[in-house]
Amino acid sequence: MRKLSAILILVIVYFPLAFTTLTLISIRPWVLDRGFYERIVNNERLYEAVLTDELPNRINNEMFTVVEQLPVSALSNALREVVTPDYLQAQALNVIDKVFDYIDGRERTFELSIDITPIKAALIGDERMAFAAALAAGLPLCDGGQQSIAPGGRLTRCITAESSIEAAAEQIAAALPAVLEAAPDHIVINDETPYVRMNGYDYAWFLGSSVHTALDVAILMMIATGLGVGFVGAYLGGDDPRGRLKWLSSALFAPSSLFLVAGLILISPLIGGPISGGLSSARWGAQYSESFREAVADVIVPVVQQIGSGILLTGIIACLISLALLIWRWTTPIQEQRSPRMVQVPAKNS
Repeated sequence: MRKLSAILILVIVYFPLAFTTLTLISIRPWVLDRGFYERIVNNERLYEAVLTDELPNRINNEMFTVVEQLPVSALSNALREVVTPDYLQAQALNVIDKVFDYIDGRERTFELSIDITPIKAALIGDERMAFAAALAAGLPLCDGGQQSIAPGGRLTRCITAESSIEAAAEQIAAALPAVLEAAPDHIVINDETPYVRMNGYDYAWFLGSSVHTALDVAILMMIATGLGVGFVGAYLGGDDPRGRLKWLSSALFAPSSLFLVAGLILISPLIGGPISGGLSSARWGAQYSESFREAVADVIVPVVQQIGSGILLTGIIACLISLALLIWRWTTPIQEQRSPRMVQVPAKNS
């Protein structure tokens, strides 16, 4: 009955605690590391893909009204006159700074957004003509009966047979200041929940002054709880110190070996294929092109491998602790079981 109770305690309580604890330990080095996320966004191919697809769609939807929206391919080429990968990287780093300022308690709220004020200034200022010329050069020919400017709009969207690219460029350059007058200064990244309303000060009594400290405290609490449950299960499962060490070593080896195997799989160079395949089969919006998906895969693969390194290191350390407990068991002397003392009672003859 004791061994059955030990198995139930270890399976139902200890194993979930052990997996959670090992997970927290493995993510501790990077999950709150600002540099880790800065390295993620340091990818020129990703910004090239954003500049090709994602940003033109955002600019169309945020800066222009429905009747003034432009062909994405033409807008993408024109934006290269005023937007650079360095600008996009600076915006990504700014978002990371906002998030960590919130985490560190320096800001009470934050908004995930891109500052497009420099783009608006460029389109109204000196780079307006270069943008207009590049945009006009990429515009398609108007279909039969189609007007070059949509009803209610102010920007040329196609080239008519009677017009020219130069005339379209001049019209676009002249209309841009009025079109952008009401455009917002920021593009909100998370459309469905654009603002993060959580207030860190409301739960500061629990977290203290740093989320890093809260994570460390949570890890220590999980380790202490896991050790307590493990000791109880080992005590019930073993009949002597050697047996209890065996139970404790085996209980730790089970989750640590899985972490070891998972880490080896994640750091393998072959992991790129399954990740790319998974991203290809995922449901992406129609605005995301194949090049953007490939760029995302280029970013995700090294991130997964770095996460796998943490999982692998955690699994190795846990396996070594399990091995140390097993060696301790081998060096523990076997306790001789005391045989019950026999008391002879002389028989009386009746």
